[in-house]
Amino acid sequence: MSHAVQLFTAADGQVQLSVSIDKETVWLSLDQMVQLFERDKSVISRHLRNVFAEGELERKAVVAKNATTAADGKTYQVDYYNLDVIISVGYRVKSRRGVQFRQWATRTLKEHLVQGYTLNQRRLAERGIEFEQALALLSRTLANQQLVNADGAAVLAVIADYARSWSLLQAYDEQSLSGQTGQQSGMRTLHLDEVLSAVAQLKAALIAKGEATALFGQLRGDGLASSIATIEQGFGDELFYPNVASRAAHLLYFVIKNHPLSDGNKRTGSFLFLWYLQLNQHLLAKPVAQLINDNTLVALALLVAESAPDQKALMVRLIEQFVLLKVE
Repeated sequence: MSHAVQLFTAADGQVQLSVSIDKETVWLSLDQMVQLFERDKSVISRHLRNVFAEGELERKAVVAKNATTAADGKTYQVDYYNLDVIISVGYRVKSRRGVQFRQWATRTLKEHLVQGYTLNQRRLAERGIEFEQALALLSRTLANQQLVNADGAAVLAVIADYARSWSLLQAYDEQSLSGQTGQQSGMRTLHLDEVLSAVAQLKAALIAKGEATALFGQLRGDGLASSIATIEQGFGDELFYPNVASRAAHLLYFVIKNHPLSDGNKRTGSFLFLWYLQLNQHLLAKPVAQLINDNTLVALALLVAESAPDQKALMVRLIEQFVLLKVE
């Protein structure tokens, strides 16, 4: 486990820990958690066993081994536990110091991630990503959506995935965030009446579950019709948005950013994004469910909602990268 190290100091000054930072999370050993939570090793060990036994977390996803030099001068392979585990144990022991650590970790991870972009400004530019836009979007989104809540975790997961293609990790050279410009034939045309029918079905389902009111999905002016007309624009036989990725990305963006509905723009935009992809499944390289999971969709919707108007091109390119097109 390669890592950077940050120093955590408790508010009372009684505890200092050298905290490893790697893979956009923080890591502590069992001994460090004993120090942090001020509990016996047997107590922390019991909580760790319960976290995994109860299925709260999957061990292989949150535990990593790291070579550590002990007081006797020998090097041992020691288990380190990531922030998800640390938070879970903290809730179980109900430690005020654990709360302080979680707040510190959230702030530190955000700074670490933002600094990572700073160190890779040149590579971002090489990939056609406007550095200032990427940094501003990331900073604002993580400030408004805490990393340790469900929505913030979803945003972080998407950013971590694209950190690889934004040159922050070794897989940088494997992907590009240039826009998808390839032409596809056989795409389903977007018709306003079909879109409204799909939205009506979503509304009925949400109302039945008590998750929406009568205001949900109501048209606000002709914004939705205008967005659909924009996506269908072209010159001669060539569309301005020539493939499923481009059209679906703009549909998601327009519905969220233009607020064509009285209520539920993010949910409706996300729904229509998936709906349109499913209509064009025959043009996609993989089933929609394998391209876009729930967390990814939540994160993309939040990123679009938080983005500034001049970041439209950046957001569309980001969304497009999730939509793998079938090679003709």
